[in-house]
Amino acid sequence: MAYEAGVSATAFTAHVERNRPLGAGYFVLEFAATCETGVADVVPGQFAMVRGDWGRDLLNPRAFSVFEAADSRHFSILGKVFGRGTKRLAAAVPGEKMTILAPLGVGFRPARAGVTQLLVAGGVGLPPLHLQAKRNAAAVGPNAVEVFYGGRTRDDLLLLEDFEAWGVKTHLATEDGSLGTRGYVTKPLVSRVREAAQRGESVELLACGPTGMLQAVRKLGLDHGVPTQLCLEEHMACGFGVCLGCAVPVYGEKPYRYCCSDGPVFDAQEVRWS
Repeated sequence: MAYEAGVSATAFTAHVERNRPLGAGYFVLEFAATCETGVADVVPGQFAMVRGDWGRDLLNPRAFSVFEAADSRHFSILGKVFGRGTKRLAAAVPGEKMTILAPLGVGFRPARAGVTQLLVAGGVGLPPLHLQAKRNAAAVGPNAVEVFYGGRTRDDLLLLEDFEAWGVKTHLATEDGSLGTRGYVTKPLVSRVREAAQRGESVELLACGPTGMLQAVRKLGLDHGVPTQLCLEEHMACGFGVCLGCAVPVYGEKPYRYCCSDGPVFDAQEVRWS
């Protein structure tokens, strides 16, 4: 079961406080809201719809998982340049005005005593799991969580020093072998799940990243009877279930649910992928 905070989304104006480039097209935008918001109570996996003061150019906002939330006025997102929208955001300067709607959607469940959460991140799927790891390490202890983080090259593996500072164990993988295990991040994950089964250890999988990675994590969780949550990535125009553009095929009475309003975090058993 996913977890939703008991706070409604708020539409507000914010200004860029800092634009922090991380290299390889990745960036962190830090915002200061002009009013009190509910973003301090964000659940990892919930997201914000962000739009710059761009007039008619790029009418739709862009969806980003909340990366950090310091208080009710200050929060950040992490992105990578893929298209026109992310290119504009990557070039934002301090003081630039943004329109924000947040926090939106359903997030990951919190840590539970006696269960180790294995957090699986790929590429720009890092933000909600970075926040989950930070909160778990503080609330339950660093041994309650392990991070499995994969990318194409070592340049795609960001902010590793944060996990080290929190005492969180990391398992790294790159497709070119430049850092960690050579291959996909599911390679060390499979070994860890099998190890847990042999030891009788209770684990659960929380994943965010490319669809191919999520499909592999889903299959692994279902095959081994491990509770698994997936934070899906879909194109969104509104962020709250009006445009109906982010349909997700699911099992049940209704063949589809919506990534923005019913997710983006779904139980792996719900998702109907062939």
